[in-house]
Amino acid sequence: MSADTHSMNALGAEATEPGQSSLLVSTFYVNGVLFALDTALVEEVVRPRRTTRVPHSPAHVLGIMNLRGKIVAVLDLARILELGKSELSDDSRLYIVPDRDGTAGLLVDRAAEVIELDESALEPAPSSVGASQNRFLRGIARAGGRLVTVLDAAAILAAENA
Repeated sequence: MSADTHSMNALGAEATEPGQSSLLVSTFYVNGVLFALDTALVEEVVRPRRTTRVPHSPAHVLGIMNLRGKIVAVLDLARILELGKSELSDDSRLYIVPDRDGTAGLLVDRAAEVIELDESALEPAPSSVGASQNRFLRGIARAGGRLVTVLDAAAILAAENA
């Protein structure tokens, strides 16, 4: 792309140049904070369904549900990230991701959009972010004048299994 021609994605961030490593992410909100997951890890995004509580499970495990014959563990992403407790609404969604022994659904407040980020533009979280939180972050990127926190799904699911 020439300096005179710019391609913009949905959030107003410049699309990556040919040859650059790009990362396609699905964005969503949890307690007003914009987060993202690598789209390669997201099987689908669905509305929350009726769950069955699992006795003696951690507070962030909301239960299990049947999704077209698959048993899915439903996890409150806000609780995992220590952002409080999610409240179900018409905008709530579950991001269905593979877990090491099955499938998990990460509950978010609201789905946003799919955007392309320059992977080399991902920056580490500031040192003032505690180590317990930092372990969930793949990096932070600027997109359309906003900051997008890209999550590390494997670290989130490892915390769920700990």
